[in-house]
Amino acid sequence: MSNDSAQGLTTRGLWFFAAAALPTAMLNVPLAAYLPPFYAQHVGISVGMIGVIFMVARIWDVVTDPLMGALTDGTHSRWGRRRPWIAASAPLLVLSLWALFFPPQGAGGLWLIASLFAVTAANTMLSITHTAWSADIATGYHDRSRIQGAMLMVTIGGSLLAMLLPALFEAGAGDPVQMRAHMLGALVMGLTLPMIGLTLLSGREQPAPSPTSTDVNPFRAVLTALRRQPFLARLLLADFVQGISGGVLGGLSYYLALAKGVGERASLLLLCFYIAGVLVVPLWIKLSYRLGKPRTIGWSSLLSILLILLVVLAPSGNVPLLCGAFALFGTTMGVWMFLTKSIVADLVDVEEKIVGAPRAGMLFALFVLTQKMGGALAVGVAYVALAATGYQAGAALQDGQVLFILSLVAGTVITGHGVMAWVAFRGAKHGQPVS
Repeated sequence: MSNDSAQGLTTRGLWFFAAAALPTAMLNVPLAAYLPPFYAQHVGISVGMIGVIFMVARIWDVVTDPLMGALTDGTHSRWGRRRPWIAASAPLLVLSLWALFFPPQGAGGLWLIASLFAVTAANTMLSITHTAWSADIATGYHDRSRIQGAMLMVTIGGSLLAMLLPALFEAGAGDPVQMRAHMLGALVMGLTLPMIGLTLLSGREQPAPSPTSTDVNPFRAVLTALRRQPFLARLLLADFVQGISGGVLGGLSYYLALAKGVGERASLLLLCFYIAGVLVVPLWIKLSYRLGKPRTIGWSSLLSILLILLVVLAPSGNVPLLCGAFALFGTTMGVWMFLTKSIVADLVDVEEKIVGAPRAGMLFALFVLTQKMGGALAVGVAYVALAATGYQAGAALQDGQVLFILSLVAGTVITGHGVMAWVAFRGAKHGQPVS
C-alpha cells in the first residue's frame, strides 16, 4: 500500500485507525459458528429456538442501524461526529460480552435474548460509526479502496485470531464446544478497549458543519439517495443476498466440517480460509486499479462460484485436501466486501455534494443492515431447517443431513456471488462516479 496520507494519516496511523474493526471481526466468528452450538449443548436451548432468537436480534437492527447512522451523522460536539459514539461503545460492549459468553447456571432463552440484544446494540454503535468515519477520512477514488482494504485486512486478521486459538487447542479439548466459546469470549473482551483506544487516538475528524434547524428523517434521506443513484440500490440488493450467503456459510461452518467428516478440525479449516483471504487482499486492491472496482468484484465472484464447488466435492475425511480447498475458496472471499464499501464511499461522496450534508453514517448503516438481515435470515432458516431434518445437538449426521448441509451451503454461495457478479458487471457497463 502507498505511504500517501489520508487527512494526515501515515500508513501506521491507517492501521491504528482500522484497529477498532478487530473486536467486531472476532465477535462475528463465535456469533455465527460457535455460540449457537454452545447454547444448544450447555444451556439446553433447542437448535430451532436458537435460530429464531438470533434471527430476531438481527431483525431489531432494522430500527437501530439507520437511527445510529443518523445519530452519528448529526452529532455536533467538541470531539467530532464519530469519536464520542465509538468511545461510548467500548464499555457497553465489554459488559454485554461477559453476559453473553459466560452465562450463569440456570440461564435460558431470556438470558440469551437479553445478552445478545445488548451485544448487537453495542456492536452497532461501534461498527456503523467506525465505517462512516472511514469514509470521512478518505481523500479520493483509490484512497477509499486503500482504506477499506486496510479495514478488511484487520477484519480478516480478527477472524484469523478467533480461529487460531481454538484450532490450536480443540483437538485435545475434553469439551471443544465450551472451550471455543469461553476462550473467544475472554479474548474479545480483553482486546476491545485497547483496539478502540488506538482508533480514537489516530482518527482525524472533519470539521463539523453548522447544525441546521431542520431534522433529517434517516429513512426518507436513504430512500431519496437510492432513487437518485440506481447503482446504489442494486448494490444494496446484492449485499443483502450476499448476507444470506455469508450467514449460511458462517452459521453452518461447524456443521459443514461435520458433513465433510472433520468436525473436530472445524477451526483449522476456517483458519486456512481466512489466512488465504488476508494474504491476497493487496493483490486484489492492485487489480482493482487496473480493472476498476466493479469488474474486479464481478470476476472474483465468478471465481468464488467455481471454488465453493471444489470445497463441496473435496474428499471427506482428508484434512490436508480440505484445508487446501478452503484456502483456495478464501482467496476470493473478501473482495466484494471491501470493494463494495469503497464504491459506496464513492457514491456517498456524490450524495453529500448534492445535498450538502453528511450521509456516510446513514448510507453505510443501510449496507451494514442488509448484511445483518441477510445473515440473520440465513442463520434462522438454516437452523430451523436443520432441526426439521431430525438433527439433535451432539449427534452424528445422517446421510440425508449431510446432503442437506452441502446443498444449502453451495446453493446459497452460488446464488449470492451470482447476483453480486451481475450487479457488478452491470455497474461497470454503465459507469460509476470517480472522485
